Amino acid sequence: MVIKKITEAFSSKQSYRCPECDEPIAFDSINIKEGFASCENCRKLFRLSELSLSHRSREDVLAITPRGCSRVDWGQSLRLTASCRSFPTFIGLAFASLFWNSIVSVFLSLALAGLWANLVGPVPDWFPMPGGIRQGRPVMNDAPMNLGTTLFLCLFLIPFVTIGIGLLFGALNSLLGRVKVVIDQFDSYVSSGIGFLAWKTRFDPLRIDSVRFHHSAGDGESAAKSSIQIIGDRTIEFGSMLPEHRRQWLAASLQSIFSPRGTRRGTGLSWLESKVLDR
Repeated sequence: MVIKKITEAFSSKQSYRCPECDEPIAFDSINIKEGFASCENCRKLFRLSELSLSHRSREDVLAITPRGCSRVDWGQSLRLTASCRSFPTFIGLAFASLFWNSIVSVFLSLALAGLWANLVGPVPDWFPMPGGIRQGRPVMNDAPMNLGTTLFLCLFLIPFVTIGIGLLFGALNSLLGRVKVVIDQFDSYVSSGIGFLAWKTRFDPLRIDSVRFHHSAGDGESAAKSSIQIIGDRTIEFGSMLPEHRRQWLAASLQSIFSPRGTRRGTGLSWLESKVLDR
């Protein structure tokens, strides 16, 4: 599978690029058996999952800012933003969420009615229940639900409700979500999510070694999932929900900032330039 993927990449005029210097990796420099590739320009070894797969250089990617992406310089801080908006992904996840949650809601309403009947009072006869109402309690397996059956149903539904919430959040994220990377001398972080529901992961920009792609292994039928990794005192992985062209732009922007080669072109962050140039 790996051999086929690499062969298809070279035949389609795409090339694997070094995550450090962005130079193309020659086919002869890839050791498929060991899972490593060597860059003749910077003379370093990299895992195949760390290589960038693109027919465009880093300069070409950064030449045009994709729609939904932005770079904002504010004094000695920098903010990079990429939108997760993808209408095909939203439609697919919204349909899956609607289908899944409509089924779960039937059993969830049954569980809530059972809790009400056993803890509060009788359920009104007009309340819509699949099995009907008997003795003020919903009917399950042709018998009124007691408290034990109700609690078991509530526990049984927890993973199904969790999946439904995940599908709903994924649909909303593919429409309204965004990934934001803030680089500041005093407060740097990666933020992913929707508004106040976004979660932040802070990092020290002075301790960043590199920014690389990470490609998860595919199962032979679906494409491998890609993400961005910031490697320093710890590894931060993000951006898997971004459309491919925005993920490439965000990764190329971060690589141009944190690689020595990119920093020599100037980032506007003097406190960071002096550190990286001393590597």
